[in-house]
Amino acid sequence: MRTVKTRWPLLAVLLALGFGLLAAASARAGQEPAYWALAFENDTPKQLVLEDPAGKLRFFWYLVYRVKNPAEKPLPAHLRLSLKLALEKQVSDYDDGFDNVAEAHIEKKILEREACNWAELRATPLKPGESREGIAIFSVGREAPDFDKMTIFVRGLAELRPLGRDDNVRKYRERTLLLRYEQVASRWRAGKELKYLPEEWALEEVSIADRGESEAQPSPEASKKLQELIEKARKEAERRRKLLEEGAKPPPEKSSAEPTKMPTVAGPPTGRPAPDLVNTLRKVAAGTPTVRATVTETLGRGERQQAASGTICVGKDGRFTLERNTQPGTERALKEQRIFDGKDLWVQTVAKGVGDAVRRWTVAATKKEWHTLDGRPEVDFATVANPARAWRLFADDLLYLGTERLGRETAYVFEARPDKRHDALLGGPLTGEVLGKAAGRRVRFWIGSVTGFQLRMQVYDERDQVVALLECSDLSVDAPVPPDAFVFKPPAGVEVIDMNAAFAANEKH
Repeated sequence: MRTVKTRWPLLAVLLALGFGLLAAASARAGQEPAYWALAFENDTPKQLVLEDPAGKLRFFWYLVYRVKNPAEKPLPAHLRLSLKLALEKQVSDYDDGFDNVAEAHIEKKILEREACNWAELRATPLKPGESREGIAIFSVGREAPDFDKMTIFVRGLAELRPLGRDDNVRKYRERTLLLRYEQVASRWRAGKELKYLPEEWALEEVSIADRGESEAQPSPEASKKLQELIEKARKEAERRRKLLEEGAKPPPEKSSAEPTKMPTVAGPPTGRPAPDLVNTLRKVAAGTPTVRATVTETLGRGERQQAASGTICVGKDGRFTLERNTQPGTERALKEQRIFDGKDLWVQTVAKGVGDAVRRWTVAATKKEWHTLDGRPEVDFATVANPARAWRLFADDLLYLGTERLGRETAYVFEARPDKRHDALLGGPLTGEVLGKAAGRRVRFWIGSVTGFQLRMQVYDERDQVVALLECSDLSVDAPVPPDAFVFKPPAGVEVIDMNAAFAANEKH
C-alpha cells in the first residue's frame, strides 16, 4: 500500500494563504495580526486488531502524524482528531481516545519508538522549530465496520479567528483539516485498500464561554465534578517492610521456564478461613521484587458497563505508579495517572473538554478510620489505596475456596463477605470505584502462589452477578523501573487540590 504524506511546505502555504487576507485587513486597520498555524503531515491510516484478556477481538484504526511549529514563538499543540466512516447514508463517528494497550503495541511492535497520544502532545507548548510525532487511536469496537468513505478531522492546527460575542459566549471560526480516503478493491491482493483523496479545509463555528481568557479553561464546578467521579486510589505503599516478619522464608527462585512452585502450606477445607495460608502468601508477596503488570478493569453491567485499561508498576519499597484509560475512543475518554511516592498519593486526570485536575492525599493527614480496621496493622493507607492489594484488607476474614490456574501461575482463590465492620473502610474515598463504589455483597480474589500478587478481583451483588472486575496480567517480576517513575511533579499552571483539607472542611459543615 502506498503511503501518502502531506508535507510541511504545502500546509504552511495553504495556512498562510488562508490567513493572508485577514492579516492584511488587520494591518490596514492598525491591528497587529496574531494568527498562527502549525505544520502537519501524516501517514496513511491503518487498521489494528488486538485480542483482549477475555480472548475477544478489538478493532482499531490509527493514524501516525507529525506536527511542527514553524513560528518564532511557542505555540500550543492542542490537536483534536476524530474519525468518520460512511457507508451510503450510514455514518459512524469516533474520537481519538486513550487505549494504553493499543498504544503500547503500536509503539513497540510497529513503530519501534515512542510517540505522543493527544494528552502528551498538548502537555507543553511546541517550541519554535520543534516537531512531535503523535498517534491518533480510534477504537471502533468488537467488529470491523464496513465503509466506503473515511474522513479524519484534524482540529487545532490554526488559531481561532474571533467572530464576535453573544452575551457571555464568544464565537470563533476554526479551520479544520479534512484527510479524506475511500476504500477500493486492491490491485495487489484480495480485499480492499485505502485510496487517498485530495485533502480539504473546512470552516467551523465554535463558541466558548467567556471567562476572560483566550482559551477555555475548566470551571471549578466541572473540575469538582470530575474529581468526585474518579475517586479511586492507588498506592501500594510501604507494604513489604511492614509485612516482613521474623523467620519469614524467602520465596523460591522464580523463572517462567520453571514449573509453578507452591507455598509449603496445605490448603484448609474449602469455605473456611485460612489464616496460615494467608500469612504465608503475605510473606511470599513481601519477598517479591519489582512488578509491572497490565491492568484491565470493568465496572457495572449491561449498557452501563464501563471499561478501563492500563499499566501498574510496583517498587520494592511499596511505591507505585498506575496509568489507566477510561472509555477510550469516546468523547468521555479520560486518562488517569496515580503515583504514590511514599508520602503522598497523587492523582492526575486529563479529559477532553474538561482539562487537567490534580489531587493529593497525604499519608500523615489521612483519617484514622480510613486506614485501620479492628486494629489490624495490615490495613494501612497503602493497602486501602492500591486496588491490586485489596485482598489484604480482609485478612483472616478471607474464606479459602481452592486453587485455579491463571496463565502461567496457579492462584489460590479466596472470598470475602463484607459486613458492618467494613463500612467505614469501604465507604471511604480511597477504596475507589472497583471495590468501594461497587457496593458488592461478596468479593473474590485470586492470589498468585509464586508471586503473592493479586491476579484478579471480582465483586458480586446480591443477585450473584459480577458488578466489578479487576484483572492483572502479563506480570513482569523484577522489571526494570526507573526511580523517577515514582516521582510526580504537578504540571505548571494546574492547581493541586489537597483532598485531606477538602474532606476536613466538609466535615465541619
